[in-house]
Amino acid sequence: MESLRNMIKFRYLLAVVMLSVLAAVACSSDPTATAEPSTASPPVTQTPGTNEVGDVAMLQLPNIADTVEKVRPAVVSIVARIVSQDRFGRQSTGFGSGTGVIFDESGLVLTNNHVIEGGVEITVTQDDGTQVVAELIGADLLSDLAVLQIPGDGYPFLPLHQNGPLRVGDWVIAIGNALALPGGPTVTVDVVSALGRSIESTPGVTLYDLIHTDTSINPGNSGGPLIDLGGNLVGINTAVLRGAGGRDSIDVEGIGFAIDVETAQQVAEQLVELGRVRWACMGVFLADLVPEVAAEVGLPIREGVIIRNTVVDGPSDRAGIIPGDIVVNIAGQDIATVSDLTRLLKQELRAGQQVEVEVFQVADGAGSRKTLTLELGERPQQ
Repeated sequence: MESLRNMIKFRYLLAVVMLSVLAAVACSSDPTATAEPSTASPPVTQTPGTNEVGDVAMLQLPNIADTVEKVRPAVVSIVARIVSQDRFGRQSTGFGSGTGVIFDESGLVLTNNHVIEGGVEITVTQDDGTQVVAELIGADLLSDLAVLQIPGDGYPFLPLHQNGPLRVGDWVIAIGNALALPGGPTVTVDVVSALGRSIESTPGVTLYDLIHTDTSINPGNSGGPLIDLGGNLVGINTAVLRGAGGRDSIDVEGIGFAIDVETAQQVAEQLVELGRVRWACMGVFLADLVPEVAAEVGLPIREGVIIRNTVVDGPSDRAGIIPGDIVVNIAGQDIATVSDLTRLLKQELRAGQQVEVEVFQVADGAGSRKTLTLELGERPQQ
């Protein structure tokens, strides 16, 4: 009986195998078979900029080469000869190098102040290799910008004006004389990482409204242009953080900063017109109001700028502002941080202008709002 069952199973399995073979043969291409009408979809024609589906855009990398080729003639290399003297009167000569961008056909060049600071002779090398000696028109420590004049006119240039809002994530290109390497300028590409950053460039000098980019910026890039994919100037490369940085001394690598084109335009115009920049000044020392601290001490406000001290007989002192006051509004604009206040003084207010300042004054644990009239002074040059 058992052998009979095994034989039946064997024959059943053999039948299944034979049916599978016949099905495979029936599906194979037979040159004598009559083809049935095809019901399959026609092939998709792939067009440039689309994927095989035809309606979804493919990822396309930006054309960097054409943009750089268009902009390069306006980018120059700068070398400043610096003569220093020690305590014994002995002189020594050094050199500082950087980059600049021609922003007017008359030969006006914008660069960083720290590139040419202390220079007794400034040599500018154009893209075609021509070298000329430049004249310093004006420099500003507080913005770290300087304007040079090179002889002649009819130069290729990048205009200083905004070309629409810059967004985080936009592609940007940095061009500069990195490390003074031979063979022309260095080009690096990445995106805008953040906007509105601030860093202390030198002791006592903080730069505000900076563009933060991961585009590689190295010594020698300072003063060079940061451009968008259309070749428009969006910033002036200024600084990079490397090594230990931040509040907790965490190691950082390659975080670059550029001065935004709006600030560059404002500073350049005043340097050309006046030879200096007239920064509006309140005559105060400031600090941000920390929301957690405000809550702990029971303040009814959470944002503002604390007046740590005032300059004797300065604008704020004369207006009746005292240490401990918290500035919450100036000229009709709310102030949340020191950056807000600094931006307002730099971009919208002028020395000699009278403004209404709203402060929150704390006295004996209570507080009240008070509006004062203040005439802005001019921040002294450092």
